[in-house]
Amino acid sequence: MIVIKIGGNMVKNLTPAFFESIKQLQAQGEQILIVHGGGNLISECGKFVGQPATKIDGIRVTDQQMMAITDNVLTKIVQPELHNQFTAHSIDSTMMNDGDYPFLIGDYIDQATYGEVGAINAVKANYIDVMTYQSVGLCAPITLGPAGQKLNVNADTAAEAIASLIHADQLVLLTDVPGVMLDDQVLNQLDCQTATKLFETKKLVNGMVPKVKAAFKALDNGIQNVSITNDLSKVGTAIVH
Repeated sequence: MIVIKIGGNMVKNLTPAFFESIKQLQAQGEQILIVHGGGNLISECGKFVGQPATKIDGIRVTDQQMMAITDNVLTKIVQPELHNQFTAHSIDSTMMNDGDYPFLIGDYIDQATYGEVGAINAVKANYIDVMTYQSVGLCAPITLGPAGQKLNVNADTAAEAIASLIHADQLVLLTDVPGVMLDDQVLNQLDCQTATKLFETKKLVNGMVPKVKAAFKALDNGIQNVSITNDLSKVGTAIVH
């Protein structure tokens, strides 16, 4: 199983080469699960209803109204758009959130601070396996909370948690840059010691922070092949011990 995280910004910018890479992976017998975001569109919808995005430590504060907006944007707009693109490239895909089946289970990370924001602590692996058997699985990072409520999860964090819990062979965090950049150069590899220094010197900032943290957590959880890239045919930055 390969878990691929796609940011919301990339959904409308996926290239023919991306879909060709997916076909090649499937031809090699790989099952593929795509975890997708949709942050910018969620922010725009929030502005429309008078709720501009508020983030604390990079985490979007999400009240119940924003949770409803997030759910609808991810499952009713972004996921169908992804599904349509796969169909246009003759690739079968499954909208895993379409039937509202709770296959991701989690809990609040800090309700008082962040609101309806959670972390995934369990998955229904059999469901994921069946849905990706002969079809690319499309998964929104929304988890079922302890009282049956929906919680928003950062897509990078969600991709790592799912990959770790299902013991995926590979995690790819697909982004709009070629990998982790330092002085306009791509780092071919990134180890924990170097990453710590880059965090301390503020050379890793914004959206790259949760990606790198998720990548190292996946490595610690036994995922052998973890990378940050903008091209499935290239490693980009390999995350190593």
